[in-house]
Amino acid sequence: MDETSAGPGAVRLVHDDDRDRFEALVGDTLVGVLAYGDEPSGPAGPGGSHGPGGPGGGRVVRDLRSTVVSPEHGGRGVGSALVRFALEDVRERGYRVTATCWFARGWIDRHPEFSDLLEDSATPQEDDPR
Repeated sequence: MDETSAGPGAVRLVHDDDRDRFEALVGDTLVGVLAYGDEPSGPAGPGGSHGPGGPGGGRVVRDLRSTVVSPEHGGRGVGSALVRFALEDVRERGYRVTATCWFARGWIDRHPEFSDLLEDSATPQEDDPR
């Protein structure tokens, strides 16, 4: 598990690889989750089949699927912190990203410094309030 460090009472961000999600915790209490799924995208690049996508695959595209924050922690930037943490992980791993979660997609749209990670220009979901 990858984890940020934080002082007492602060929100701590954790990457739980086994559950394909990023978690926000206050102490031991789970206050937010960003769920994702990884999919291969396209053929391997030049020089062989082993690249950021792993053996036999091209690169990996991480789909940010759902962001949920507990009501008592809503409006405090927990969802934004989860999306930023997830995108920093994507950048570190050399992956690409797509966001079927309307919150994550909107956050990326408002933070162009992460737009280079986008795999496509996915259209918003039907329930997207935009």
